[in-house]
Amino acid sequence: MASLITREQLENFALQGLSYADDHVSDPFSIKDVSDRLGISYSYFYHNFAQYMGEPFWHYVKRHRLELAAGLLRHSGYNIGEISDLCGYATTAAFSKAFKQHFKESPKDFRQIIILPNEKRTLQITESITAALGPDAFNGVFNYERCEKVKLPDSILYYSLISRGQDPIAEMIARMTQYYNLFKKMQTLYDLPQSRIITGTLDAVPVTNYERLSMFAGILIPVQAIAAHIQLQQNFGYLMTKRLTGGSYLKLPVPMDFATAGVPMYNFISMNCKEGIFKMSGNHFFISMNGPSYSEIYIPQLKKHY
Repeated sequence: MASLITREQLENFALQGLSYADDHVSDPFSIKDVSDRLGISYSYFYHNFAQYMGEPFWHYVKRHRLELAAGLLRHSGYNIGEISDLCGYATTAAFSKAFKQHFKESPKDFRQIIILPNEKRTLQITESITAALGPDAFNGVFNYERCEKVKLPDSILYYSLISRGQDPIAEMIARMTQYYNLFKKMQTLYDLPQSRIITGTLDAVPVTNYERLSMFAGILIPVQAIAAHIQLQQNFGYLMTKRLTGGSYLKLPVPMDFATAGVPMYNFISMNCKEGIFKMSGNHFFISMNGPSYSEIYIPQLKKHY
């Protein structure tokens, strides 16, 4: 089989496996489910994933689920039992045991940590960006009072991972124009109602190590746009997919490009969640790219008492 498959196809098999795991975080599944979906053998997928991703598939699945759980502990108002369910654990006890083995802290104690180890780097980057652009660059922009409460429909994201390396954000910036142009062309050629070209990460900032962040660019399309989904599945089968739950979101317009807005966006989320101004319903916040100097940040808001 290997002699008939290109290196790009082998890499795509691994990335599709990663995508499947991310899109089924709360669902039970097996490696055979993934390999059958890709049309390759169990052993072929198993060895191919480890070769390209640098870790066995189930190691990635467990790490990814626990890091997303840690992100929910950090930013959401869910209780530990709810987070356990959302991250695919059969019982809260099993989740708590796995979480403590991985993070060396219980979920309850983890929730009390003021600054996480990986968060220090994010804060340093924020400070360096602010210093480079000048102290007035962000004045009044990242302010909760500027947020608009909106409803988004259940949607499907068609995306490519555009960085997985030593400096994922720098790589994402370097490659973004290529992908933005692709998705812009798709909007022009096909009937894509209410679509948005967006960027974000599959991972939980600041829990996931910076060098492991999976940054994406993609096009977000409401589930009910059936014709559009048929067109994209027929013509862009190589793109990965992710279901994004609709509902209540905070929309924050910012007069800057996605790269400038990215790190201050995280700082805005972190500070407001810590202060209880809002809580998130998931880790899937993203930036909608509306032009060279204008973006919109979308933050899934938890609508419940917390």
